[in-house]
Amino acid sequence: MLGNVWEWCWDVYDAEVYGDYRVLRGGGWFDEPWSCRASVRRRSHPTLRIDDLGFRLARSIPG
Repeated sequence: MLGNVWEWCWDVYDAEVYGDYRVLRGGGWFDEPWSCRASVRRRSHPTLRIDDLGFRLARSIPG
């Protein structure tokens, strides 16, 4: 699932340094192959639009 688009995460990058910037993970289609890993992260402001940025829906299974 990695490498298609950067994915928004709920985490704040570093609130003391960057304020409202959020974490992006996973690498996008336009990036180098080394960046297509879950351990790679970037930061972006939530209002910024980027062509290789998306999100993944997740749901817990009732149990």
